[in-house]
Amino acid sequence: VEFKMNLEEIEFNPSRHLQYEPPKFVKTLDFKDTPYPYSPTTLRNFPGLAYTRPFRLLSEEGTKALRAIVDSYKETHLKQNERNKCIRGLGYLSKFVRDFTYNSKVNQIFQELSNQPVVPHNAVMNHGHTNFGEPGAGKAVDQWHVDSTDYVCVLMLSDLREMDGGELQVLQLADATGKIFDELQVKGIPREKVETVSYEGQGYCIFMQGSKILHSVTPVLKAREPRISFVQSFTNGNVFSDDRTRLVAFRDQFKDPNNVAVLEYARHKAWRVKGQMQYIAERLGFATSEKELASLLKNASDELLKASRLIKREISDLPGFLVNEKDQVTKSGKKQGATYPEKLKPKAKL
Repeated sequence: VEFKMNLEEIEFNPSRHLQYEPPKFVKTLDFKDTPYPYSPTTLRNFPGLAYTRPFRLLSEEGTKALRAIVDSYKETHLKQNERNKCIRGLGYLSKFVRDFTYNSKVNQIFQELSNQPVVPHNAVMNHGHTNFGEPGAGKAVDQWHVDSTDYVCVLMLSDLREMDGGELQVLQLADATGKIFDELQVKGIPREKVETVSYEGQGYCIFMQGSKILHSVTPVLKAREPRISFVQSFTNGNVFSDDRTRLVAFRDQFKDPNNVAVLEYARHKAWRVKGQMQYIAERLGFATSEKELASLLKNASDELLKASRLIKREISDLPGFLVNEKDQVTKSGKKQGATYPEKLKPKAKL
């Protein structure tokens, strides 16, 4: 598949294509409804963003323009991955998508919502990742998972009128990974901890720290057209923050070309470590202790060594999946649609 940018596309113009209507509330990682814009008190003790309420991002003209671009690449770039049908690489193909991704007004919106210096992710294949949820497929559009980048904006491009299903479900646990995730694989998803969020229409989006919260998308039972969601990925501009980028998603689940996936991942890690080294070279003074210097160098070295081992497949960063009712619990996500043997049924299902 060729990835060649169409330079003759319509240009992204924020005065015409952007129609930002801020959410009135967001959910923070303590899962409380928090008024937005944030108060000084909230900012002083900010627990971190979980997800926003749906809010308008694009104008009607902007939504139509982006939808037309997505539709223009369906025939040549729509593919089946382990989880659903998708288009990858619009950041390489579309000038409109590239300009939208790096627009300073757009990125300021997400920086203020996250209260973090977030920037578009270095893996350009993730820019404009577009999922297609077919009506009547009989399975979840996306099973329970955590995202492979720190933050995502999920923008709805399809006509939601008469759509039954296709709703976002979020588990109200602050960091459903590690031991918590292992327990959920055995016990199932506790229904009382799940909130369902509905998009309001085309051009509306939800911004979330999806790397920290388990979420899924319910099956589309009926609709005028497939559920089309346009996903933008972000990373934290603070290069000392915890990086939740997962190579396995790009290389093995989304099935990006291997040479592209590993180079984009390596570039991302190089960008992070470059920032860490610049901090030492340009910001630290002679009063810096040996212990601090050694720690900074070791952390950078550890990050690069882990990235090297991941690229060589010596270790895996697969977080695993949990899937919906009548689907099987699986680490790979490949068995979606299978039924549970009686002894494996979770105690709580959706």
